[in-house]
Amino acid sequence: MPPLVIQTENLPQKCSDWLAQRVDLHICPSDSLRFKELLPEAEGLVIRTYTTVDVSMILQASNLKVVGRAGVGIDNIDLQGCKQHNVRVVHTPDANSEAVVEFVLSTMLAKLRPVHKIETPLDIDAWKLHREASVAPLQFNEMTLGIIGFGRVGSRLGKAAKNLGFRVLYVDIKKIQNDHGCDSVDMKTLLQESNVVSLHVDGRSENKNFVNARVLSEMKVDGMLINTSRGFVVNTNDLAAHLSTNPQAFAILDVHDPEPFTTNYPLLGMDNASLYPHIAAKTASAMQNMGWVVRDVAAILVGEEPKYEATI
Repeated sequence: MPPLVIQTENLPQKCSDWLAQRVDLHICPSDSLRFKELLPEAEGLVIRTYTTVDVSMILQASNLKVVGRAGVGIDNIDLQGCKQHNVRVVHTPDANSEAVVEFVLSTMLAKLRPVHKIETPLDIDAWKLHREASVAPLQFNEMTLGIIGFGRVGSRLGKAAKNLGFRVLYVDIKKIQNDHGCDSVDMKTLLQESNVVSLHVDGRSENKNFVNARVLSEMKVDGMLINTSRGFVVNTNDLAAHLSTNPQAFAILDVHDPEPFTTNYPLLGMDNASLYPHIAAKTASAMQNMGWVVRDVAAILVGEEPKYEATI
């Protein structure tokens, strides 16, 4: 009999169909009764963002051999627990890098260079006022972008921004071999000199509340903060206080803690914060690239080596 695999969240149909031709595939959410019934027999598990694989789940899945995460981050998987129980973990580390860079650039540039269209005929005085109100204070080649985390996404963003004329500073815990002409600096310099700070750090526990009141106090009073990394990286209470005190400052957040957030989310309704529902990776190509994690899941189940295995 083919191995039983559970898929807990939506994948592109092409990817699910491919996997279904090779395994006994069941699609059901992780909080369903059907999932609980199937879990003890499952040899494979395919998840995305909102399924948590912890030790409790692993212990219930006595036949589990592989967990496939359709995406980059593996914060929702207990890697140590999987290793202890001989469960391998695969993911798609480079699947959505271009999509996230596009999101950062499109939202950042729209804010830095707002363009207001006219929808009704204007007399000459209104025409002139409209033109004067549209003057951007700075050009891109007069601004500095600071990137915290210069990995797959951060380095691509740096290269693109550099080509647009930005001065680009970055901080990373690793030594970067190819920085695309961007400048490695210390954190204080980056925060103090950047007009925009974009976060691209990983999900390690040390990064929780990485952006707090102290970090925000080092930024320019009219600086922009962009977070497409992890929601818990930003202390939202501290950010709300910072934005309230500095009305010229701005924040663009695509990731949040929790998701979805509730009515008491401190940034909700603030004029100088743009909140998005975790959509930076939402392009057709990126979604399909992430969905192809099923290839590595299938490989492990037939005794072959995967392309992208997550390690501790």
